Amino acid sequence: MRVRNGIRILRQCRLGSFSMCAAAAVAVLVALTIPAETGAQDSSTTEKSHSLGVNLAFPDEGVGEGEQLCVALFPSTSPDLNQPPLLSRCLDPGDAAVSFEGLRTGDYSVLLPGPGSDLAEPRYQGQLVATSIPDDQRLESFGIDVDVGLAEDFAGTTGRVQVSVFGCPAGTDNGANRDDWATECQALAGGVFLSLSGTGSINDAAFQATTGRSGDGSGMAEFTNLPPGAYELGSELPENVTNTPALFVASSIDGSLGSLDPSDTLSLRPTETVAVDVYLVLNRGEPTVRDVVGTIDPGITGGVAASSDETLILLD
Repeated sequence: MRVRNGIRILRQCRLGSFSMCAAAAVAVLVALTIPAETGAQDSSTTEKSHSLGVNLAFPDEGVGEGEQLCVALFPSTSPDLNQPPLLSRCLDPGDAAVSFEGLRTGDYSVLLPGPGSDLAEPRYQGQLVATSIPDDQRLESFGIDVDVGLAEDFAGTTGRVQVSVFGCPAGTDNGANRDDWATECQALAGGVFLSLSGTGSINDAAFQATTGRSGDGSGMAEFTNLPPGAYELGSELPENVTNTPALFVASSIDGSLGSLDPSDTLSLRPTETVAVDVYLVLNRGEPTVRDVVGTIDPGITGGVAASSDETLILLD
């Protein structure tokens, strides 16, 4: 319509003055550069894209060396799994999260293990997790947490954690040198309360034990029939030791795992036995080795004595 009117105006300019024609020409150019309707401008606006992050909580140590776990993204909450996925991302060893970029708002499904997964053993159960990206142009990133479950053949396979607690002379500090700790701290500590609490997908698992006071079980506690996963090891330390024990762990599957920070979690795999050595250092000013020689009960292996009211580590 604007084009036709402009042509008509220009024809009329042939009969009018030059100033009138110039004004008319400007009006035509302005009219041609303004969109005809507001709706036309809205229709050309591109929809904002979003990203979806998937954070995985493994019941074991997750993807290992030489393995690959893929996560596939399908459109809708009832996808046709016989069709190729919309997007696929694979985790490398040590990874626990993937991200899908450039997504529109709507419903999606996350499948794992997805096509392309390459695991030493098919230990994870298949899961299809529904999610959605809301129609909110103010937000760009969304995320979901997925607890990875063990396949049926692995879910019933348990592991164990064995904890040995040793007492060390005041001032002992050998850093990450496990051999030096073992050389200086040979006295076993009996009556030390320990707890083992599951995290992530096994957060309802909780166990308690106390280290033995005599015989072959002196200074030792064992947690058995444990579901695989990540655990926090806790302790009620005796009053005469420092609150920063040194911890070292070893695995029955792949040998020594090295030192462990007290705030770190302990990973346990199916059929695995994890041995934990805990070294407790006496506070300065507590009885020395020479002071307590005459008070040691010879029937207690490792030279540990405790009062009836509280645990007190004494070194022979």
